[in-house]
Amino acid sequence: MNASLKISLSVVVAGTVVFGSAFLSTPQAQQLSPLEQGRAIYLGNCAGCHGVEGGGNGPAATGMTPAPTNFKTATPATLSDNTIQQAVLVGKGTVMRGYATILTASDINALVLYVRSLETAP
Repeated sequence: MNASLKISLSVVVAGTVVFGSAFLSTPQAQQLSPLEQGRAIYLGNCAGCHGVEGGGNGPAATGMTPAPTNFKTATPATLSDNTIQQAVLVGKGTVMRGYATILTASDINALVLYVRSLETAP
């Protein structure tokens, strides 16, 4: 990995952690619909790797093996809500870390709802 990619990845990861954590601690987060809350959590914590539109092609995804999940092509049959919840809670044993100490059960449910909204209809 070249130096500029390492710096870019560090900025994305650092910005993701700061934005996601800071956003969730604000009173405004309590006033959002579950879908809006899920979107805010996704953009703050997931989009760096999974992409803003969920295609698994975020700026930090370059060179990741395995590649981040493409939520646009995932369906409940191929990626269950429980599988998403578990990955968010404990990570996947890859670069994907767990968020059990950062996100509440309500946050995770909102995140699953938002991830489902990214699916492309067949």
